[in-house]
Amino acid sequence: MARAWRIEFDGALYHVLSRGNNHQDIFLTDADRRVFLAVLGKMAARFDVGVLAYVLMDNHYHLLLRTERANLSKSMHWLGTTYTTRFNLSHARGGHLFQGRYK
Repeated sequence: MARAWRIEFDGALYHVLSRGNNHQDIFLTDADRRVFLAVLGKMAARFDVGVLAYVLMDNHYHLLLRTERANLSKSMHWLGTTYTTRFNLSHARGGHLFQGRYK
C-alpha cells in the first residue's frame, strides 16, 4: 500500500517531529545539537523555510516551521540526510539515524 501524500502549500505552518531509530538518541553531545541547529539554519536559508520554534530532546526533535513555498518534503529530506551523514561521520557509525519519515 502506498504512503499517503503530504499536504503542502505556500505559507503553511507545520509542527514536525522525528524520532531516533528504535527510539535511540539522535543527540549524544552538545556538539551534536549545535551541528543540528547549524544544518537546520542552512535548510531554512536553502529552502526558504522559517523556523519559528524548536525543541531538541535526546531521542527526538520538534520543529514549528513556516514554508514560503510548498516544499516541506524536500526541505525535511535534506535536513534528515545532511544531519544523519554528519552524525554518522562524527561518531564513526553508519546506517539509519531516524525512525521512518518525519511526522
